[in-house]
Amino acid sequence: MRPVSSKSSAILIALSALIPISIASTRLPDEPGASPGVTLVDISGNGPDFSSAFPSIAVNPANDQEIGIAWRVYSLPIDTNAPKGSRTAECHVSLSTDGAKTFRDRNLMTALRTERVDLARPELSYCNAPWVAFGPDRTVYAGGSLFTANGVTGPEPKQGRAMVTISSDGGATWSKGIPGITIDRLAPGLTGLGGGRAPQDTPWDGSSGMADPKTDTIYSAAGAYLAASDDHGETFGTVFSPSAAGWVRQAGASFAVSSGVIAVAAFMTSAPGSDGKCPCLSFGESTDKGAHWTFHLVTGATDVSPTGRPHYPPIAADPSRPGHFAIATTSADRRRLEVFFTTDNGQSWLSASPNAPPKGTVAVATVDMPGVGFSSTGRLVAAWRGFRAAGAYDVYAAMIVDDKFGPTLKLDEEASAYPPLVQMGNYSLGGGDFSTPISGNVADVFVAFPYSPDGVVQKTTLARIGLSQMR
Repeated sequence: MRPVSSKSSAILIALSALIPISIASTRLPDEPGASPGVTLVDISGNGPDFSSAFPSIAVNPANDQEIGIAWRVYSLPIDTNAPKGSRTAECHVSLSTDGAKTFRDRNLMTALRTERVDLARPELSYCNAPWVAFGPDRTVYAGGSLFTANGVTGPEPKQGRAMVTISSDGGATWSKGIPGITIDRLAPGLTGLGGGRAPQDTPWDGSSGMADPKTDTIYSAAGAYLAASDDHGETFGTVFSPSAAGWVRQAGASFAVSSGVIAVAAFMTSAPGSDGKCPCLSFGESTDKGAHWTFHLVTGATDVSPTGRPHYPPIAADPSRPGHFAIATTSADRRRLEVFFTTDNGQSWLSASPNAPPKGTVAVATVDMPGVGFSSTGRLVAAWRGFRAAGAYDVYAAMIVDDKFGPTLKLDEEASAYPPLVQMGNYSLGGGDFSTPISGNVADVFVAFPYSPDGVVQKTTLARIGLSQMR
């Protein structure tokens, strides 16, 4: 059980009296609730002293009734410089064997935390950016961004590791975590965070993990760095970062993998064929586990926005068809979602934007936190937030059929407002709320998001949508 802070509760009550939460979070009399066919599942079960965001979703390619939700919980207010043991910052995995109807939760911290050995192997106390993936043999992989206590106020430089743990028994037990990325395995000429190769330069923030549904290769990634494992996550190889002559990345990147191809989506400040009109959206592919890359220009600066909450444009790979990938972003004015998709490994692209939300829904001022995914049978789906005001949003999802979006579904019963306590910490808007992950199986589509309809408690919530409702 997580500790409850009476001090935090008192602050929350006081702030709630001052902040007009009702404007942002209460459903208006004529506003529709969730669309028909949507079921909401509370994954985290938080109380008002905790924030839960940054989830990820995985569907087992060997049995699509097995669903994994990785999520993390922070005690409030968030303090990234807190001493060891003084707060909660933990990564969890919730697993379902019945198509996301019920879940069994596992706190991963006993597997992921480390004791200090030396400067290169520090004590890692806290966790963020959790992820979960399934291998084709039904092995479950999970991890997160583990980092040192005391943050920037400690006696040693703040640092972290992109940790990986493995379960071969359906999540009952987990191996002791290992770092997927280390400084000593950086490819020649590659430097770490801040341009150095000291322990604190090890890439770790924004971790993710992927398992190729057609091979035994899995990947550990952090920002724009990744490393592959061909022994079920026991060891990882050389750390690469996607690059090619003439392509200059603006910041980080996101990855997806299928059928032996690891793909990357990123915004470029310079790209061949862009006529100097960047930042522009790019797609890269590698068939040798990240050692060499071929890039393609997706679209230019006038079509999409390189700003917003996502650190990097989300990308997804079709587990059922080679060469099928999709990238989600927003229009240049950030008023609508834009999804770009390819069937030929990025040689050519189509794009689509969703239809209007259900009648009666409050007008959307800004679209943000996009997500994109494929079902186990290759259905292309997308999710996004429609912000009616700063910090207040509804969650939407839609499916692409015959290169066009079907109906837009509203997933929440009431709009969410970021709780006051979430905004008090030293982390970021929404407590680290960046994207809206989405995936699916043969019958349903799944969307994970932080939900706080009362403007007081932020919970990781899963929307399960009948696929037939999205046609």
